[in-house]
Amino acid sequence: MKIKYFVESAYVDLFDSIKDHETLYTEKSNSWVKDFFGDREYCKESRIESYLPELKAENDEYTNVIAFYDVFKDRLNPKQASNPYLWSYLTHCEYWDYTNARWAKEGMSVDTIKQRYFCSFLTNNIEGNRVGFLRNAVARLWWMGYLSYQENRHSNPYELTKLLTSHSDISSSVLERNFSMNRNVTVGILDAILEINNDPSLAEVGVSHKTGKYEWRELCKYINRYGAVTLLDSMTSDDIKEISYNFLLENRK
Repeated sequence: MKIKYFVESAYVDLFDSIKDHETLYTEKSNSWVKDFFGDREYCKESRIESYLPELKAENDEYTNVIAFYDVFKDRLNPKQASNPYLWSYLTHCEYWDYTNARWAKEGMSVDTIKQRYFCSFLTNNIEGNRVGFLRNAVARLWWMGYLSYQENRHSNPYELTKLLTSHSDISSSVLERNFSMNRNVTVGILDAILEINNDPSLAEVGVSHKTGKYEWRELCKYINRYGAVTLLDSMTSDDIKEISYNFLLENRK
């Protein structure tokens, strides 16, 4: 089958009417979406040929990332994965049940709907943005896989993905920064944390005894500042790993 996406006018109309349909986003059925568009054309087929993997809200995010990224890692590229019309169609149509069960709650705010069902992080951003793709219920699965999957890790290519999804604050700290779409930076940070975690002589990276804050949060702030004076795009994942590893240990002293 060919994956579908919203046409632009349908996407805009649906986005603009969120307040009118706010309560419908907690409904089990998404039949109202088709009713909203009536007889008009609201979606088209893309050139992406694929089946849609099953996603289960009761599964942890690690399992769902693997299920989704395994199918789409060779079918989607970052440019295609930056299309809000694609992800919003999937959350409203093909993956309504998953999105609804995973994220919908009574009294859910308009901003939450814009993030989880569309790709908008900023209230007035209709076209989607960097953080928005990492908040969308389905897009985040592809992007988390893309930014952490390592094909050369033969024992488990998703080893860094497991770390990334192990704590909500790790994922938000690493992925919601200016550097978040740079795969080398993400991999380097996660690699440094994993190396410390796997070293029996060192305490796992977590809450700092010195500051009481998550160590990975302080690290990501440091890398963000580092990027203000150094071009991170020119650095390898090994460069970032070394900087991150040294910072984490120095910060404990």
